[in-house]
Amino acid sequence: MNDDMGDAVSGSSRSTAETVSWSDFEGAAPDLARRVRARMESHRHVVMATLRPGGAPRLSGMEAPIRSGHLWLAMTPGSLKARDLHRDPRFALHSAPDSERLPAGDARISGVGVSADASQQAEFVAGHRYPVEDPSIMELFVARIRRAALVRVEDDHLLIEAWTPSGGLVQVTQ
Repeated sequence: MNDDMGDAVSGSSRSTAETVSWSDFEGAAPDLARRVRARMESHRHVVMATLRPGGAPRLSGMEAPIRSGHLWLAMTPGSLKARDLHRDPRFALHSAPDSERLPAGDARISGVGVSADASQQAEFVAGHRYPVEDPSIMELFVARIRRAALVRVEDDHLLIEAWTPSGGLVQVTQ
């Protein structure tokens, strides 16, 4: 496996600062973005991993809607996951499993959460699935994507489709 393929599959990157918006990912890899989005939206909740102060992972269920060209991370102000992201903005999302077989695969996204500014918060609130009269009830982050992947079983093989801004789309069969 060459270095580019290894980086795309493992999620490691020499350029840790290289992240993109959902719309940039969608423009670069539209088919993968469509299928990752379908898996992420197959349930209302996804699983998010953040890093605790000591470096151990913290797993939390949450909503992570995709709209207006952004992947949004909204949470309760002062929640542990919000504090985690303020301290270390790295996160990973995993689609909720909907069956034992997972015919559409497992979707995974990693990146960094950036605190939303006032205009982004207004955009999020305007498009929310229910009215939000007081935006202070949420702490909002815009996800910057470092890696997106879809992993599924095809016949007797594991098919991994992974995309990074620097490595592009890579497919690996194991």
